[in-house]
Order: sequence, then C-alpha cells, then structure tokens
Amino acid sequence: SSGINAEYGGPDHLENIYTLNFENFHILPIALFLELYPVFCLSASYPIIGITLRNNLKTLFSKEEYPWIVDRIVFPLLTIVPPTIIGLATSDVEVLVAYTGAFSGVAIQYIFPACFVLLGRVKVKETFGREASRVNKNHSVFSSNAWPIGLLVWSACCMGFVLYYKISSAITGS
Repeated sequence: SSGINAEYGGPDHLENIYTLNFENFHILPIALFLELYPVFCLSASYPIIGITLRNNLKTLFSKEEYPWIVDRIVFPLLTIVPPTIIGLATSDVEVLVAYTGAFSGVAIQYIFPACFVLLGRVKVKETFGREASRVNKNHSVFSSNAWPIGLLVWSACCMGFVLYYKISSAITGS
C-alpha cells in the first residue's frame, strides 16, 4: 500500500507515522478521514478500555462495596487523569508510539503469556498432582518450563536493547 500511495499522488517521502502521509492528499475528505482514522479508533475504544481499567482497579483493591464518592469519582479519575496528563505533556507523538509499542507490546505479547503459562502450570500441579502433565498423551513438546523462562529472558534482553537505544539516541540527539 505504501507503493500505491507513492505512485498515485502520495508524498515524495514516507512519514514515520503513516497517516501523516495523507496530509496533502488532493481529495480533502479522504485525506481528513485517513489522517483522523487513529483518532476514530481510539475514540471508539477509549470508553471500553476506561471502564475495564476502572473495574480492574476496583477488583485490585478487592472490596465489594465502595462509598459513592470513591466508586463514582475516585476510580474514574484514576482511570482518566494519567492518560490525559501524558497526552497533554507529550508534544511528539512518535516518541509516545515508540515507547508504548516497544515496552507495552513486549509485555502484552510475551511477558504476560509466559507468566500465565508458568502460573497455570503451578496451579495444575496443585490441583491435579505432579503427574497430571505426564498422563496427558497429547501434551506439548514445549511443556518444559524452560520455554516460558527462555521467553522471559529473551523479552528482558530485547527490552534492554530498546531501552539502551532510546537512551543513547536521546543523549546523542539522533
């Protein structure tokens, strides 16, 4: 799609954030829609994510009933204020995208699943005994704990390299 865009009225160079390439597109309604597409997606998902985060925060403190002010004011503010402050304090969207993509992406794709597998295996052993995985004739060849631990080590190395690159780039100014 980058090639098609460059061929048919696209910019001479491609921006890092792809939607910025449509800034000067000759059909204004299409240009505005394509530029604002990420805003539409975030606007549609933000309330759902906010409600989920608020409910997760309530569960984290594990109390059945909260006073009205805590339930209706404090938890929603804890949900809304941090992203709003980050959004207002960030002038360079590329930096925000780079950090959230690098660190949150690794956590969601690699760290959380590996931890779920390790903790799930502990729970299975507690519930069904040590021989539970051996009884299953269809058990995976990846049933060793070395695989999720290796994934955690690999994730830590990758995040270390990315962090080193980000810090060295900030120091050198490149």
